[in-house]
Amino acid sequence: MLKVTRNLVIDRVRSAATRYETVTKVTHDVTQPDSTETVLASLEFTRLLGSLSSEHREVLAPTYLYGRTDQETAEILGVPAGTVRSRKHYALVKLRAQ
Repeated sequence: MLKVTRNLVIDRVRSAATRYETVTKVTHDVTQPDSTETVLASLEFTRLLGSLSSEHREVLAPTYLYGRTDQETAEILGVPAGTVRSRKHYALVKLRAQ
């Protein structure tokens, strides 16, 4: 009787319920996220950037794509920081209008 009790206790300790494991239904129908909107937005963004002047584009890339400050962008481009802010402002105005 002692051996049976011991085996039952060992079985209980080793069971999945004791280790907080649960059995779930495995489904293989994994749907992939639809990336159509992302692709269309990327194409539209590229088209809009093409409508800007080169001065406006060269200011937007470092500030928005690379996260640089206006001062850092000004140092990279060799122009005053006020010029960077002005070009960025007018570029965004033009993008919003389109």
